[in-house]
Amino acid sequence: MFSKLVEKTRTIRRFDRSKDVTDADLTYILECARKTASAGNLQRIRYVTVNGDEALKAFSYVSLGGLLLKEKKPTQDVAPEAYIVLTSAEENPDANLLIDVGITAQTIALAAAENGISSCMIRNFDKTYFSSLTTQKYAYPLLVIALGYAAECAEISEATDGESLKYYKNEKDVNVVPKLSLSDLIIKKHN
Repeated sequence: MFSKLVEKTRTIRRFDRSKDVTDADLTYILECARKTASAGNLQRIRYVTVNGDEALKAFSYVSLGGLLLKEKKPTQDVAPEAYIVLTSAEENPDANLLIDVGITAQTIALAAAENGISSCMIRNFDKTYFSSLTTQKYAYPLLVIALGYAAECAEISEATDGESLKYYKNEKDVNVVPKLSLSDLIIKKHN
């Protein structure tokens, strides 16, 4: 069921380095991504895949878990096995391109989760490094998505409006992601 796939598609920051994300996995995920909606069907996003030794190198150019305490942040021994970099020819993306990035990123995360691969969408990355992996025409990285098999658990908790919505690791080292109830999110209903 789709709602279960969405529920299990949680951000993971610690990955099992003994399980590879293969070229075939990346191809399947990107086949799904390329079919997503695009404003004006302009298809302005291009992809760079990073795996193998280059993925391990790339780990030092991303920051995972900005809200986590330093001792709870992942280290290289649990680094992602692969990355997909969403790039564009536009240095200053407009709202439509940013919406396209969001739609594409969620599609990538869902396609990966369907095959048991976890993900983490990253906006805190070294643009110079990731730009060096692209082509001159599509030199502007917009989002980096880490991929790998989970080496940690994540769960949703129910939150109420006014509570902190910051994610955290609980005493069992599980990622806890507070989510508001649907009744808190619907501000007005018309019949």
